[in-house]
Amino acid sequence: MARLTVRLSDALKRKAQGLAKRQGVSLNNFINATVAAAVAQEEALTWFGDRLKTQDLEALHRRVLDFMGQSRPGREPSTEEIDRAIGKR
Repeated sequence: MARLTVRLSDALKRKAQGLAKRQGVSLNNFINATVAAAVAQEEALTWFGDRLKTQDLEALHRRVLDFMGQSRPGREPSTEEIDRAIGKR
């Protein structure tokens, strides 16, 4: 595992420590999770961006609007109903 020294302003460090404490984790774990989330977000955006380059965006937009037009308000399924629907018993 790599070791890294990071310089933070005193105010930012105090705020990060407060967030970590409220989440019940160490400052180190908080920073690791925050950096991991930022990296995952960038990777996801790149992944979707690469796939959308070859798509007809107008056709995709029409498909999404068509799908959304078919949805109807109603009761959300329970966890048990979802489990049954996907084959978990």
